[in-house]
Amino acid sequence: MADTSALPPFAPDRPMTLRLLPKVTLVPWGLTDPPGARRAAALFDAAGQPIPEAECWRWWGEPITTLPDRDPAATPELLPGRWLFGGLFYGHFGHLLCESTARLWALDHAPGITGILFHPKLRFTHENRMIRDHLALFQALGLADHHIRAPQTPVLVEEMVIPEQGFGIGDMAAGRPQYRAFMRDRLSRAAPPEGPDHIYISRARLPSKRGSVLLETRIEALMEQAGYTIFHPQEHPLTVQLARYRAARRIVALDGSALHLAAMVLHPEAQVAILNRGPSQNIDDYLRQFRHFAGIDPARIDAVRDYWFQAGRRVIKRETHALLDLPAVAAALSAAGFLPPGTDWPALTEADITAAIADLETRAGHPMTRYPADPAHA
Repeated sequence: MADTSALPPFAPDRPMTLRLLPKVTLVPWGLTDPPGARRAAALFDAAGQPIPEAECWRWWGEPITTLPDRDPAATPELLPGRWLFGGLFYGHFGHLLCESTARLWALDHAPGITGILFHPKLRFTHENRMIRDHLALFQALGLADHHIRAPQTPVLVEEMVIPEQGFGIGDMAAGRPQYRAFMRDRLSRAAPPEGPDHIYISRARLPSKRGSVLLETRIEALMEQAGYTIFHPQEHPLTVQLARYRAARRIVALDGSALHLAAMVLHPEAQVAILNRGPSQNIDDYLRQFRHFAGIDPARIDAVRDYWFQAGRRVIKRETHALLDLPAVAAALSAAGFLPPGTDWPALTEADITAAIADLETRAGHPMTRYPADPAHA
């Protein structure tokens, strides 16, 4: 595929382009799978050559798709009409927003689209099994009348629109102009603003594998005392999530996937504070996205003391559970104007921490190991 070694820096203000090609073959799987998170999948032109613009990116300079070894005996399904290539279809909501929507901007620039074609992220007997769980997002984007497919076997498409990918993680979290405009316009039309001015977006009810902080319910109670409404986005329809974010004028949250959606529709005069929840530094992506999508410079709060992960396993940073220094969090929120001046939160005690870890180990079904946030102070 394309050589990415000499790529220029990602340019969030550079407009994107698209290609329209006849007789494109989409190959969703190779005969062998590459190791790790990478996927063997590609588009091929009428001459059988791979189309470099169809590479799928997780972050700038690192395509997540590789050239598949094709099955010479495979007979592609013939697909008439003009289809938009959507990239890789993820089941995880954060990756779905960051990567699976990243080419949809072309719908505003390419008329006559029959439907959208994706590479499936997972192997399923029925391709709709992944898509049906996320139809609400496509409906919110005004795509209810479009066919959406993630075929598990090769297809030969009469005409294919192949746009550049306008969003991702890392540097790509800034997005590109057409993508930012498309998502804000479509999602804002899906739900009028409705809800409280001040919200705290919580991860406390997510599965333990998702990663979070210890005793987030304590933070919830303290934020509620300060006048914030606690919001668990996964418990609400997508239109309600959009309405809450559009209405909010002050948001406090741990870094997490919900903020991707909030950044796409939040009012430019709103204020945001993001609490770093562990060693992954994913918080940088959210800060970058808010700046470029909404013109908002969030308050960044770093107060991680230690974190825990499953004993005996290599640490997956985004799945850790961190201990926050609550007095430091309160001081930072107070200094940034999110809490009254002089607000003081009590620190978690060793008894609190021991009980929280015991509960986490019970729910996760395995023992946890403690790591210092700064290894130099281990």
